[in-house]
Amino acid sequence: MLKLNFFSDREIIKRIQTNDRTVLGELFTRYQRLVFSYIQNHGGSQEDAEDMLQEAIIVLWQKVNSGTFQLSARLSTFILAVAKNKWMAQMRKRKRLSGENLPENTANGNLSSLKVALDKEQIEIVREALEQIQPVCKKILLLFYFEERSLSDITRILNFANADVVKSKKYQCKKSLEMILREKFPEMGRN
Repeated sequence: MLKLNFFSDREIIKRIQTNDRTVLGELFTRYQRLVFSYIQNHGGSQEDAEDMLQEAIIVLWQKVNSGTFQLSARLSTFILAVAKNKWMAQMRKRKRLSGENLPENTANGNLSSLKVALDKEQIEIVREALEQIQPVCKKILLLFYFEERSLSDITRILNFANADVVKSKKYQCKKSLEMILREKFPEMGRN
């Protein structure tokens, strides 16, 4: 028989404040259908929906632990609003990336290092390549290149010792990703 936990929104907030990581799975299960329905009805895949839900849960966790979070609506409203905003930002980014050519200085030169104009097929290949690298690498690269987060933000989000560690790890992750992409796009190896 399926066992359901009926924690109130306030109880969930308290569990987050005490760093109870078991609540993460409960949040995912509780809001999965809500977020998946929205994302899939707005052009996203199941993978997109999972990503947006994870992002929303991360934002909730960070806000609650910032000490300034005030629950002024239902938690489901907050989670869905964050997921919607993240999805809209993702859609804008995809639209921008699927243009004819990317300028060399896109996002302060971050994307230009990939040395290829990304079309829809190539975006999918990059997505597949991201799935082949370590999960921590995927998180670092997504946060840095696509969400344009600072090294100090990433340090805090992923609980690294300091920004220098993140910088070093980002470099290693980027090299791993580029190696995978060179296998798919041999022309990337030519400068």
